[in-house]
Amino acid sequence: MSKAKDDPTYVRIAEDIRSRIHQGDPPAGGMLPSETMLARTYGVARGTIRQAVAELERTGLVASEAGRGRRVVGEGSASTRRPASTQYETIAENLRKRIENGELVPGQQLPGEAATADEYGVSKGTARQALQLLAAEQVIASVHGRGWFVGGPDHAHTRADDLANALRQEIVTGQLAVGAALPGENVLAQERGVGRITIRRALALLEADGIVEKRAGRGRVVKSRPKGSE
Repeated sequence: MSKAKDDPTYVRIAEDIRSRIHQGDPPAGGMLPSETMLARTYGVARGTIRQAVAELERTGLVASEAGRGRRVVGEGSASTRRPASTQYETIAENLRKRIENGELVPGQQLPGEAATADEYGVSKGTARQALQLLAAEQVIASVHGRGWFVGGPDHAHTRADDLANALRQEIVTGQLAVGAALPGENVLAQERGVGRITIRRALALLEADGIVEKRAGRGRVVKSRPKGSE
């Protein structure tokens, strides 16, 4: 296996399976061997295999199919893509077309699995398979703790980022002075027309940059102006 010896066993197994898939064993569209068979092949417990396959699912290289096992999604291009024959492939094709025609642009956050499932009238599992398929083609990417985005992780840009940038600018221009207390989350959410979770994420970005800090009895306070704004 190609991974370092100090990596967890399941990570090394996942890398080995990934390498085999890239070599066409099994090919895109084919089924992975069962957990029992893989456990025998690698001489480990099924739980370890389950972790390894979960890692491959997380990166979009394989996808679970109810009652059938796990299918290799592959990393095919448009020229090798086979016609959609399942619900998740149909959903993926629809999203792919929306990206190709510019309706969904690089950096745009996609609806989550639940919202996608509702939009297309399918289960969350089917929605997840569709997103994993696009991720395997590197059309979209999953950013930990943030969701799915068009393009790679470097493109990821959310409303929280926009709000944080707006607040930074207000601090730079003096609209929000150093030492001033920010409005509460509910007030900011109403003022900016976003949800509280978006407000919370934006403030967390400012806190991480050392621009805003929490103070007992005052809430969040402007700690300093952004670097380079002096």
